[in-house]
Amino acid sequence: MEKFKWHEYQITVTIPDKPHPKEGFHVLYVLDGAHNGPVVRAIIDAQMMMRKLTKISRMIVVTIEQPPAKRFFDFTPQAPHYNVSSTFPMPKEGPFGGAEAFQQFLVHDVKPFIAAHYPASSRSTLFGHSLSGFYVLWHLLTAPEDFTSYIALSPSVWWNDEELLTYSTALLEAHPPKNLYVAVGEFERSMHAPIERLLTHLSAVPHTFYIAPEENHLSVLPTVLSRALRFIK
Repeated sequence: MEKFKWHEYQITVTIPDKPHPKEGFHVLYVLDGAHNGPVVRAIIDAQMMMRKLTKISRMIVVTIEQPPAKRFFDFTPQAPHYNVSSTFPMPKEGPFGGAEAFQQFLVHDVKPFIAAHYPASSRSTLFGHSLSGFYVLWHLLTAPEDFTSYIALSPSVWWNDEELLTYSTALLEAHPPKNLYVAVGEFERSMHAPIERLLTHLSAVPHTFYIAPEENHLSVLPTVLSRALRFIK
């Protein structure tokens, strides 16, 4: 495992043991690295011991962690106004609207660095949970060709009155990724309908939607992760 600072971000890179395939490893980019990174790495490490049965590919895991105060800024796009939710927790005054800058950092700085310094293939997956899951879906709509596949667990599709439903799907139809995996917990009932409406909007991309029985917003991450990782090929 290697860690380094890049501006205000903490980047952690985990590389599978040798042998390294000639074509390189699939790269999993994990957002919300402070929360999601340890869980993702632990589950992948555990399942590698019985990889032929678990059907999870060997992969490079790159986690990206920003300061907590930047989270809502990095994962939300610019908008003329932001409607404060009375149902879901969110800061009332932001700052919001930094998703475009974060996208540029991720695609034009982090990805090329990983490709140049690690045994990475051209195949990659973007992973997020909750607000970073929202960002995954926003990135899918705005630049679908950037990643081979996308994983969004309990994505905050409710954000700003479900604004993702207003986005054009033209880019997605022209450059569909290999697949999209979306999951939510059974007990996150207020999130089900917004996610289902968005998936109808995203019909151009092959996708799987899973409602995890008896799981809530936090428990869904470790519970569903193994299922989601099997979609990475």
